[in-house]
Amino acid sequence: MQQKQPETEDIVKLKPIMGIRPGVYLSVLYSIILLVILFFFLVFPGLKNPGSKLVVITEPQGAAIRVDGVYMGTAKDKIFVSKGPHLLEVILPGFETESIDAQIPGRTFGSLFFPRRYMVEITFKTDDPSGAIAHAFAHAFAQAAADFAAWSFAGEPTATWQIPLSLSEGAYRTGANNPSAAQILTAAARFTATRAALRDIVRAKMLLDNNGLSPSVAGIFGSVSDILVFLSENPGSAGWLTGLLPAESTAMIKASDWYKKEAASLPNPALQERAGERRLNLAGLSFTSVSNFMICESAVPQAVFETFLNENPEWRQESGASWFAAAEFCKKLTNRLPSSMAGMEVRLPTEAEWEYAAAAGAIKMGEGSWEWCADPFAPLQFIKASVEAVQAVGSPERSLRSSVDSSRTSLPPDFSSPSVSFRPVIVEKDSGY
Repeated sequence: MQQKQPETEDIVKLKPIMGIRPGVYLSVLYSIILLVILFFFLVFPGLKNPGSKLVVITEPQGAAIRVDGVYMGTAKDKIFVSKGPHLLEVILPGFETESIDAQIPGRTFGSLFFPRRYMVEITFKTDDPSGAIAHAFAHAFAQAAADFAAWSFAGEPTATWQIPLSLSEGAYRTGANNPSAAQILTAAARFTATRAALRDIVRAKMLLDNNGLSPSVAGIFGSVSDILVFLSENPGSAGWLTGLLPAESTAMIKASDWYKKEAASLPNPALQERAGERRLNLAGLSFTSVSNFMICESAVPQAVFETFLNENPEWRQESGASWFAAAEFCKKLTNRLPSSMAGMEVRLPTEAEWEYAAAAGAIKMGEGSWEWCADPFAPLQFIKASVEAVQAVGSPERSLRSSVDSSRTSLPPDFSSPSVSFRPVIVEKDSGY
């Protein structure tokens, strides 16, 4: 029997380089690679995008935050502010506005994992203590409504997990001292996208109508009457309810004259006429007039946005434009308006302005991108609510519209993607968000 020869191994020997042994130069090479990796994770993000996360603590809670005159969210939001001097305004209705000239610091090392925080603590002042107490209750309810809105993005609860009854619990705590409850409740209704949320908001309505107490028969009747008026005043309610209620209730609604009348009266998407059209070229962008505002004819080209990033490198991200970067771009563009437009500003469009411009043919469809809008996102756009109440409730996400088919979705405002862009509008100052 022939004996099997043992397998031999090929041995590779590295040669010295410039007289340096392999064990030495390999250790140096690995060290350099490690240092490069550590640099890009621990140092580069702080060099590329220096700044701090703004943390605002107020008493009472629920204040709105403006940075250099631009609304950036509420005190509960995580707001990134670039390094350097900024004017911070903290606003709460019924109280004196607090203005702070802040020198925002940055952090070079470890900012990706441990961003620097800039803390602001404010106790609001007021000349009307009784009015301030009422506003404090209103903002406490607004905080409950904001929590209700945030949970709407979690979807319908299941047998294994539930969502808190944030809205009705807030109504129970503050209903007897809440003069702005009705407006806040309407703004919260825009997030009623699940059956659980529908139950919560109906319960909150009953509690508010009875000053936080269990409703009487007469109270229930009054609440039901108000709900019917609300549904009739917001076209789209019938279709919304058919998507939430059980099959039997849905069949009853679809068979009703109310549903048929509402379906027949949906807006006609036909293009509208644009009279007295005006155009303006500004910093490489072409604007056209639509009604009482002007809108950019196309999404901001990458070359134009790249110029902005070169001048403001703190807003550069891996890809695309975040909502915050888009808002900053618009603010910078305001400073370049001609003197004849001194009372105007550049900002992101509201969804209503975007829709109007699309219907008027001022938006070139089919470009294949999503576009940021100014609005805090709410699933039920058709429900009418005041701007003040919408801002008080807020939203963890901002609205996006598709320039392909006008559909809508949302993303957190600090998110960026190659498929997300924006188009500015020129409007009168303080005409929206």
